[in-house]
Amino acid sequence: MKHIDVLAIGEALIDFISDGQQASLVGAQHFTMYPGGAVTNVAINVARLGGSAALAACVGEDASGAFLRQQLQQAGVMTEHLHTTLDASTTLAVVARNDATPDFAIYRGADIGLTPSHLPLSLISAISLVHTSAFALSREPLCSTVLEFVAQAHAAGCMITFDPNYHPRIWGVPVEPEKIVARLCPFVTVVKPSLDDCIRLFGAGQAPEVYATRFLDWGAEKVVLTMGADGVLLVTPESTSYFPAQRIEVVDVTGAGDSFWAGLLMALLDGYNIGDAIRTAQAVAALKLQQTGPLSHAIDRLALYRQLDLRK
Repeated sequence: MKHIDVLAIGEALIDFISDGQQASLVGAQHFTMYPGGAVTNVAINVARLGGSAALAACVGEDASGAFLRQQLQQAGVMTEHLHTTLDASTTLAVVARNDATPDFAIYRGADIGLTPSHLPLSLISAISLVHTSAFALSREPLCSTVLEFVAQAHAAGCMITFDPNYHPRIWGVPVEPEKIVARLCPFVTVVKPSLDDCIRLFGAGQAPEVYATRFLDWGAEKVVLTMGADGVLLVTPESTSYFPAQRIEVVDVTGAGDSFWAGLLMALLDGYNIGDAIRTAQAVAALKLQQTGPLSHAIDRLALYRQLDLRK
């Protein structure tokens, strides 16, 4: 079995992103189709950075599912564990392109249908890192599939990373999101919430350090809290560090967090410390923010490390 740097497990969907800047979907009329879903974009971006990535997800037996498979394969993502179903159509998202938090609508479908039978335990021995999301935890049977597989992968020594991209509009599990996230965090090496994620999970009005501590209390090892133009906060049980954001012209924020994730994961897997991994992640995210849709070209991450003057 091939070695896999990152197995992304969770949601695969189609993003229809408005061609022009829009404050809401009400005024959006023209859209372009892109691969979507947080974990799907992370897998694609890891491959763009030269890493070996695989996606475990479920799509419909339809044109959208075929488009996703084609796009993943063209990007170099392994699709042996991208399953198709006749029971539902491929999940769709419609997004108003914006330089802040975008307006969106989700039409759930096949993504929730991934089951443990789709993920052989023999796969774990080939994986360095498993990445998943709160979106993947928002519906069954996908939620239980992710929780079970992550526990098994953690026991086998895999690094686990988690994007708590919770939104009440997508939550369909009859358990509060805090309880589900708290079940996952003891397995997690790095959790990367955005400030918006924290507000949706815990309510507004708390300091970023307070939000981050909630994840540590649940058992996560490190919290990387992204705050948009206000930079990044790294919080561990031992210390807190701040990383200012680059000043750039933002074209589209959709998928910026997934680009950040890819840079973070590959730098960690390449042996850099968490601080240098954050600097790498910020550089990759900056490249994405200056274009519409996900990263569309390969990035020489070794050259990026040299540009950032990183040293192990």
